Amino acid sequence: MRELVLILTDFFPPEPDGAGAGAGAPRLPALETILARSRSAELAPDWRRWLASRAAAPWRALTPAAAVAAAWELSPRCAQPGAQVWLATPVHYFAGLDSVHLHPEGVLRLDAAQQQTLVADFERVFAGSPWQLHTRASRELLLSGPAIEASGADPALFAGIDPSAGLPRGEGAATLRRLGSEIEMWLYEHALNSERRARGELPVTTLWFWGSGPIPAQSAAAAEASAAQPRLYGSDTYAEALWRLQGSGAEPLPAALEAALPTSDCGSVILYPMSQPDGLTAALLQLELRWLPAALRGLRTRRVSVLRLLIGTRAYTLRRLNLARVWRRRPPWWESLA
Repeated sequence: MRELVLILTDFFPPEPDGAGAGAGAPRLPALETILARSRSAELAPDWRRWLASRAAAPWRALTPAAAVAAAWELSPRCAQPGAQVWLATPVHYFAGLDSVHLHPEGVLRLDAAQQQTLVADFERVFAGSPWQLHTRASRELLLSGPAIEASGADPALFAGIDPSAGLPRGEGAATLRRLGSEIEMWLYEHALNSERRARGELPVTTLWFWGSGPIPAQSAAAAEASAAQPRLYGSDTYAEALWRLQGSGAEPLPAALEAALPTSDCGSVILYPMSQPDGLTAALLQLELRWLPAALRGLRTRRVSVLRLLIGTRAYTLRRLNLARVWRRRPPWWESLA
């Protein structure tokens, strides 16, 4: 089956806030056609779990952080039985009217050199503690430490709003939050942030800990790549780890969809980043102009047998025959997604 899966990463549509929701946003006919004519299903809890459900059996149950640790065979100094790992995402907070908010573009990506700088300095500042920071040249770093029951939610869920609901929960939450506060103080006047400010970039306020799990005990030797393994395009720390564990890897995101359309029954999975320097509206317009029309043409010409569009916590599945549902009203995309 020539399945095309298009995942809009870091995009969790906001809850409707009344009649003015979406006011001023551009209409997107191709996106609205897909949303109106497809079958919609809830994802539990999000697209990462859906992706995991299609992975080889040994890796399906791994949490995002555990999958990354397994894929790169993490060996922290604290690797006692039950040692824990967390994804550590660099984020930027700002002061709102009555609380601290996560900046709308505040889920940050540091380059390899910046990550290595943080890891080396963390080793110096937190020497003697049970915590260790690791870099894998992806957006998320990894934190390893003692086994405590505490983890946060995906920070992308809280972009632009009060992040408190997504901060670590569980019996060990106070320990993890205290570490986050210490990291915030460490980074406040860090040289790396001075350099970022000088370049007009958002400074790193702290690291956001989420996706936790125990370091896998089994060998992380990757399985031989299956001929039916979909090709993965784009960048996501967890998705890349999942493919690596299955003997494959990610390819760079092409400039337009035509280059990533399925050429065999293995299918394609595309990670389209919604967190872009020019903002969400620009990302949506690029999606509308350069990606979705090609996806619809692929369906009409039978180059694609099924199109799946994964957005936040919902999956939209469209087949060629579904395009005949011309009687279905096409509401504005923000109404369909809310």
